[in-house]
Parts: sequence; structure tokens; C-alpha cells
Amino acid sequence: MVELISITPNYKEVLTGAISQCYQTEKHSDKALEHCIKAGHLSVLEHCYATFKVKCSIQTLLQLTRHRHLSFTVQSSRGTFLDEYLQTGDETIDAMIRKSAKAYNVLAIGGDWDFEQVALLAPKAMIYNLYVTGNFRAWFEYLPKRMCERTQKEHRELAEEIQEILAKEAPAVFGRNMMACDTCKERSCSFHG
Repeated sequence: MVELISITPNYKEVLTGAISQCYQTEKHSDKALEHCIKAGHLSVLEHCYATFKVKCSIQTLLQLTRHRHLSFTVQSSRGTFLDEYLQTGDETIDAMIRKSAKAYNVLAIGGDWDFEQVALLAPKAMIYNLYVTGNFRAWFEYLPKRMCERTQKEHRELAEEIQEILAKEAPAVFGRNMMACDTCKERSCSFHG
């Protein structure tokens, strides 16, 4: 689940204004912005931001936080009770997740255990709530990495939702095919030919 919390409202004005600073000229057009993006001059994108409210599993949260140019505020596992978990669709795995979640719940609700210690039992499938903020460059670089077919399914779906929202809100930057499979350097990838 992804919800847009805030985004730079006048993003094109901010970005074209930043571009004009490079050569001390009048504000540039959308065409100049497109040229910067295609040429890889992405520093101008750092002047605009987007913040999302996200619900995801611990597994995806661990991957998401590897993108260190994004900023996170995450639900406390020590101060809150986790009661929702990801369902994979695989009966065996989902049964094991339910069993692990039940063990966590029994101890957490029981009250005889230190809640901080009990939090160590939460399976990676437990769902966390968080806010994540990034400048446009951080999102621009994040999206193709996590929309890739090699990405874990939940994380890929999260990235696709974020891209869909950003494409609607800031089409001059994100309203494009974010994937670069034809120039991908991943040697173990079997998704491009």
C-alpha cells in the first residue's frame, strides 16, 4: 500500500529554474529539462521531493532502506504491536509465517515477556508502516532498480505503485519508461536479450 503524502507542487518551475542557474540564463523550458534527464544531468532533480506513506513487510523494508538517499520514519517494533503479515500465496510458506506470527503474538500479548525481546521473534513477513521521503533524483534512480523483474515481488509492486503516482503528479520527470533493460549491466539477468 502506497499513499502520496506530499510532493513539490511547482516542480517544473523549480527544476527549470535550477537548470537556468547553470548558464545564468532565463528559465529554461520543458525541453531543457528533458535534455538534462536524457543526458544524465540529474543533479537538478535534487531540488524537488516526494513523501509517501507505505505499508510493507520487514523483508521489503530491509531492501528499501538500502537506498540510503531516501529518508525513513518507521513504526516502532518496540513500542507497537505488529498484527498484520504478508501472504505469499504459497500454502507451505504462509502456514509457517502464520505459525511464527502466532508465536510472536502469544508472547507479545501475554505480557510476561519484555516487549523489546519479543519483537525479535517477528517474522520478516510482518507488516510495518512508514514514511519515506526522497528527492526526485533519489526516486529516479530507485525506480528502475526495484521495478526490475529480478526484484522481490512485493518490492517490485511497491516501486510500480510509487512510479504510477509520480508519473501522474510529475509527468515531465516520471511519465516515461523508467526501465533501461537495453543498457542494464546486470550480467546474471535473464529478462533481457
